[in-house]
Amino acid sequence: MINTDGLALIGPGSEWFWTALQFTALAITFVAIYRQLGTQQLEIREQTKLLRSQAHYNALSLSQRAREVLIENEDFAGVMNVGWATPEALSQDEWTRCSVYMFMQLNAWEYLYYQHREDAIPTEYWAGAEAYYGGLVATNPGYGRFWSENRISFDEPFRSYAARQIDKTPATADAATVAAPG
Repeated sequence: MINTDGLALIGPGSEWFWTALQFTALAITFVAIYRQLGTQQLEIREQTKLLRSQAHYNALSLSQRAREVLIENEDFAGVMNVGWATPEALSQDEWTRCSVYMFMQLNAWEYLYYQHREDAIPTEYWAGAEAYYGGLVATNPGYGRFWSENRISFDEPFRSYAARQIDKTPATADAATVAAPG
């Protein structure tokens, strides 16, 4: 086909037809890419929800396990109550058990700390955990002894964060007596 002005509509020299065809192909490609990106975004959003849910479950399981130990063993709960308040009153074996328990607690706290930094657990859960663990270590002198013996087991930035909380711990009566200048 040739129009009256001598321009070819189809065939050699019909540039506008091939340009229109290329534009149509590009438009279809862009629409397909846009739809694919939308689908991928939805999948990513759903995977993120699933991962956050799993991280929340892991955090709950880890932090509750230490509490379950106390519920399951009345004698050990008694050892812990003494260890929290006056760790120097414990025998070496009792202190070892107490110290290992405190290590479990601080591991849970560290896990929650890093999960919060990565925005992997709900902020509300972290707020409660921070208040619980921060209050626990700040009000029980046994954590001061534990920290002096075990802080090397934790790395930065958690180590500095936990140290600030533990530094709020009141000294026990015996520790204050020993530390007082003569």
